[in-house]
Amino acid sequence: MVITRPAELSHTIAEALRAHGAQPILLPVVCIEPPHDFGQFDDALRDLQNKKFDWLIFGSQNAVHAVADRAKTLGIDLPQVAGSLQVAAVGKVTAGAAEKAGFHVSRIGKGTGTDLIAELAPEMHKKHVFLPRSDRAGAAHFAQLHQAGAYVREFVAYRTVPCGAFDPAVMDAEAHADAILFFSPSAVHAFNELVHSEVLPPVPDTTGIGAIGPMTRENLIKEARMRCDFQANEPGIDQVIAALEEFFEKRHASSAGAPSR
Repeated sequence: MVITRPAELSHTIAEALRAHGAQPILLPVVCIEPPHDFGQFDDALRDLQNKKFDWLIFGSQNAVHAVADRAKTLGIDLPQVAGSLQVAAVGKVTAGAAEKAGFHVSRIGKGTGTDLIAELAPEMHKKHVFLPRSDRAGAAHFAQLHQAGAYVREFVAYRTVPCGAFDPAVMDAEAHADAILFFSPSAVHAFNELVHSEVLPPVPDTTGIGAIGPMTRENLIKEARMRCDFQANEPGIDQVIAALEEFFEKRHASSAGAPSR
């Protein structure tokens, strides 16, 4: 099973795959880097320290780690700051990372960031919102919150950049894998660029292609013009494993001549 997410985020899913008898292949097609300029990020963190925000919305583990790491550099005590905040996170994994960083997460979205903000919208009027994001994130979440009447401070907390150097043995294993897992639209884009530049081979027809959620699935199909054979119901490890198992059960039933469930 090929895991395309950054190496530092792959350990838990790799362990879960091994526990289910699978062999994970780590192929991090994207890397997480700090922003080029910390100015806006630092200003927002100091305002967070001074309790100028009502809500903090985390869209990913990367956003949590970026905030926690930079706060530590600036000497900001996040557990002390967190007491005055309402915190929302997309998915249980992101919520768990936020809790570990010292935040109390009061709302956990089961779908995308767009779904979570739509759920929060009735509570956002005249609220001050802290919104850390990737450099590749669009303006949709800002627009949603602004339309709901929130005062939004968004800023680049981290950059998502393509990785281009891979172990030849890993590349060979990827070409013969049973499935490849995509955990973000940025990973889809990076993988697609690597295929077009002939750094990586295209995904074989025999390899199942999976997505962590609907946005990643949409990017696979519409942007990268790839297949998406299965999708996790929620952005969590258990859901990814369940989607994989269902996919292989259906493939086995189909190859055996039995009707697919």
